[in-house]
Amino acid sequence: MVHRSRALLPLVALLAMAGCAPSDDGGVVTGSSEVASLPSEPVGSSGQPSRAPVATASAVVTPSEDGVSADPLLDVPLTDVRSGQSFTLAELAQEGPVLLEPMAVWCSNCRAQQHQVKRAHETGSFVSVSLDVDLSETPEDLAAYAGREGFDWRFAMADASLYRLLQERFGVAATNPPSTPLIIIETDGTIRPLEFGAGTRSAEQLLAELGAG
Repeated sequence: MVHRSRALLPLVALLAMAGCAPSDDGGVVTGSSEVASLPSEPVGSSGQPSRAPVATASAVVTPSEDGVSADPLLDVPLTDVRSGQSFTLAELAQEGPVLLEPMAVWCSNCRAQQHQVKRAHETGSFVSVSLDVDLSETPEDLAAYAGREGFDWRFAMADASLYRLLQERFGVAATNPPSTPLIIIETDGTIRPLEFGAGTRSAEQLLAELGAG
């Protein structure tokens, strides 16, 4: 009597040549059997496809050809905490280059930078806006601070929507006062952030950046 495995050898050889293989139960799995497809995207630990971070837009935004504001930041209504007057950055940019500084009353780095801004105003022609991005502070806090330090330009409060806009537009550092974020709005509407976290800039450096020396 011929052993069963020896009897199957010719059959196995034929199946191999045909692209088939025997299954564990002695049946046949053909080469046309459905094969599980690989995911088209990497799968994270949650079992869901993991996606690469979406690149953010360029930090510099220029106005559109028809002269309409190309960045919503220019059209956000702001209020001077001392005078009560409303304004937008687009309106101020018609007067000259604008230096926008996200800050907080408690931030000593901001205070040091603002004293350099004060010096720059003595010899240069530009517009300043200090924007309080600490949502726990009040307009009264900000007005008292500006008066105490002798700063005579516009001081305004950011609300939650403007806070988010700054983060989405320039990154988290734009709402981190100790990094002394500074953003320049040119007279043509171009928005140009300076390098955040670079330390206090001197009055001379500010004037050079603003082209207002």
